[in-house]
Amino acid sequence: MIRPCCRKPLLGGLAILTGLALAAFNFNSSTELEGRYGSAGQVILSNGTSINVSHTILFKDGRFYAMTRQGSTILETSGKVDSGFLGHFRLQVEDGDVSGLWPGHGMDNDLVFNLLYSRKRGSVINLERLGVCLYTVETRQVYCPTEQSS
Repeated sequence: MIRPCCRKPLLGGLAILTGLALAAFNFNSSTELEGRYGSAGQVILSNGTSINVSHTILFKDGRFYAMTRQGSTILETSGKVDSGFLGHFRLQVEDGDVSGLWPGHGMDNDLVFNLLYSRKRGSVINLERLGVCLYTVETRQVYCPTEQSS
């Protein structure tokens, strides 16, 4: 039997240990993303026209290297992958560059926002599992494993 004076500290310690065990069980290391992912398709713009879009991303040694092509515009981004919980990861943009983003090249405001946000140093992009694929919440891009993926 446990004395009444010792019950609260004991229960508190048990709660902390349980929380730590659950966190460790649901913790995801960025190494589980290692490999190459990509997708391609078309996006229908608000004016009814469509453009070809392709996304590729490489995860290696806790870092990411991504390239997106939307029509004639190319976005290159790189940065750090933060480990996450329950299938979620955070990509922290350290460097990014957009080329070919010219007025009149058939870009939607949403596509322009995604390109400009994704290249800004310090931007955080939340990454979630979508089956075997990955989904970036802020930019609404989907990446699926490619044949070269490990």
